[in-house]
Amino acid sequence: MPEDRSLDDFAGADGADRESTETGRDDPRGDAGDSADAAEADPAVATSTWHTDGAECDRCGERVERRWRAEDAFVCADCASW
Repeated sequence: MPEDRSLDDFAGADGADRESTETGRDDPRGDAGDSADAAEADPAVATSTWHTDGAECDRCGERVERRWRAEDAFVCADCASW
C-alpha cells in the first residue's frame, strides 16, 4: 500500500507553486473580479431559440420549433447561413 504524502511534496522545489497561489498571480479569474472590467463586458446572447408550439422564421415566415440567430434575426435551419 502506498504511503500518504502531503500536497507540499508535489510543489516545486523552490516553492514557486505555493508562492503564486498565495500572492494571487495565478488567479483563474484574471481581472474578471474587477468591477470596472465586469461593467465593460458584453452580455451573453442566445444563439438559438426553441418553442414547443413553434415560432415564425424572421426571413421566410415558416413556423418552426427551433430558430438560430443570424445577425439581428432568428431564422429556421433552411434560412441559416451555415
